[in-house]
Amino acid sequence: MKYLDYISGLFLLIFSLILFFSARQLPIWGPFGPTSGFFPIILSGLLGILSLIIIARAWFQEGNVQRIRKIIGPNKKKLFYYLLSFFGFSLVFGTVGYTLTLTGYLTFILKIIEKQSWKITVGIIIISAVVSQVVFVQLLDVQLPEGPLSIILRRPK
Repeated sequence: MKYLDYISGLFLLIFSLILFFSARQLPIWGPFGPTSGFFPIILSGLLGILSLIIIARAWFQEGNVQRIRKIIGPNKKKLFYYLLSFFGFSLVFGTVGYTLTLTGYLTFILKIIEKQSWKITVGIIIISAVVSQVVFVQLLDVQLPEGPLSIILRRPK
């Protein structure tokens, strides 16, 4: 199994280098902050670091350790629900709006899939909505889709 880690780590490293050098052709920073090349460079660098960790772990691994070959694992149903909910999130994000979509998505994940209490679910929804609004709208000046809540959320001028 050790050689599979080498192969996957090397493949991911090469892929991250291709992405990194392709993203360098995009502008990274503009007069108002990060531009189109900022996140691809950060993410390709992170992928490169993680692939080096895979290669290093394979290098220091003793012998040819046998691992259980389970790609999905015992929680196939949970994985399917996560993928389905993420796909649903991406479908309704533009029309329903960010806040309503995030609320529905997190409620489904936390309450139905993970079976958390309402206290934890509502707390995480509120914290996620506030933090993402501050980061995207205030710091990065990204306009998120508002949807039907735009009348309520819009500040009077």
